Amino acid sequence: MLGRYSDFFCTPQKKHDNLEENKRSFFLELTQEQREIVESKSRIVLVNAYAGTGKTSTLVEYCKARKDKKMLYLAYNSSMAKEARKKFSGLKNVFCTTIHSLAYSKLGDEIKAYKKRIGKASLTAVDTHKYFLNTKYPYFFGNLLLKLLKKFINSEYTIEEVLKQCNDEERKIADYLPKLWADILTNEDMPFEHDFYLKLYQLSRPDLSEFEYILVDEAQDLNPVMYDIVYKQTAIRVFIGDTYQKIYGFRNCINALELLKDNPASEIFFLTQTFRCPSYIVKDANPYLFLLKAQKPLVGKEILFDKNVLQKAHKECIICRTNARVFDYVVSNSHIKFHFVGGTEGYNFNDILDIALLHSKNLEYRRFIKNKFYANFMDHKELALHIKESNDVEAKTRLMIFYKYCKVCNLFKTIKGIKQYSVSEADFIITSAHKSKGLEWDYVRIEDDFYSIKERYKEAMEKPNFPLPIKVPKEELNLLYVAITRAKKYVDIPEQYLVGNEMSEISKAIILVEE
Repeated sequence: MLGRYSDFFCTPQKKHDNLEENKRSFFLELTQEQREIVESKSRIVLVNAYAGTGKTSTLVEYCKARKDKKMLYLAYNSSMAKEARKKFSGLKNVFCTTIHSLAYSKLGDEIKAYKKRIGKASLTAVDTHKYFLNTKYPYFFGNLLLKLLKKFINSEYTIEEVLKQCNDEERKIADYLPKLWADILTNEDMPFEHDFYLKLYQLSRPDLSEFEYILVDEAQDLNPVMYDIVYKQTAIRVFIGDTYQKIYGFRNCINALELLKDNPASEIFFLTQTFRCPSYIVKDANPYLFLLKAQKPLVGKEILFDKNVLQKAHKECIICRTNARVFDYVVSNSHIKFHFVGGTEGYNFNDILDIALLHSKNLEYRRFIKNKFYANFMDHKELALHIKESNDVEAKTRLMIFYKYCKVCNLFKTIKGIKQYSVSEADFIITSAHKSKGLEWDYVRIEDDFYSIKERYKEAMEKPNFPLPIKVPKEELNLLYVAITRAKKYVDIPEQYLVGNEMSEISKAIILVEE
């Protein structure tokens, strides 16, 4: 491995002469990297924990060493909070929850006014275009207003501060933002999303001084509002995550590990020794860390590859880049029993049926449309106009899937026939890269719809006078790193994603960009 990847564990073990007695017993079981984190006395602790490196167990030991301190552990979602409660069950000083659950409980009586509406539906341009019915393009302006609202909801700013920062295009609809926010808070017919009450909580300037420590998991993909709430507290804060597993930029998530790295109160740590992946899998993941300019490589378990492992009956997990490819794969292999990670609902197959109903000449069929978003369009032409005006990527993708399959198969019969089998019943497990995060399987197969930096580089080199550097979406490389490191025994990777031999040349020709 090149440069920074040639030297794996060179840090000499430090002496711990001043350890408290209650630390000594479990320190022998920790790696050097974990011990240093548990010992830290910094006000802000930043931990870059690579895939499968014992992130949660490290936090448990950190809390064990401080049993007399009241701690708040903030998980990324409710399922992770539930899992954390099990792992921290022996520690009565640690309260595990999500930032949304915390906000919900702290808002008290104020939340009652919105209780019936919370999470029932998402706000769309269908809800905001009503302010612009006297214009030629109501959906265009409605979508612009929706984006401005999201900008406010997902920021540390007040409405007044957001309005001052508007660009020329946003100024055209800026006056409607306070009206929309007031409408959301008072009109019972308006959708009320979970992020709305989180914003209300943040605007109330919450005081969490009852906690001496706040631990934030998945710190590489933080809601900016959550970051603002935690950052303004006086507690000792621990942010732990993996910079190279940041894959939710499209949700406007931010990386606290990057934002706080230059803070004088911060101390930076790494967890690089994976307990999940053997070295022969790690060698396919590390080139992506190299291209992502990681300071350190992932260190795998020293296990020799046994070809016999491929002869044994095993259940593969197929990881696709997109939900569209999940649908493609399932439809093309209708004879196979699949277990969908997270259930079939999370892949939005029924939205394709709603689009099919919009194409029907029989207007009576529109009453069967389930998604409120699609139900608000008169027909498929109005939907197409919305997509053109607003550049709605999700709706566009589903429309493309519809056009691909509408003449190939009976979509209603096909989608209704998609069944969720239990893991034991299924022939294969299938998921998208985003849904695979945090999970692991013995055997993984990577599908071929991921971004190929190798092919992109080859195309560029074959074109004379191609402008360099090549702009590469950082999160696309992150997604491949995530997918590869889900495997515990074997990973089947298409050739176009094996970049070890070319990584040095590719790294000189690219520039990483956020999207």
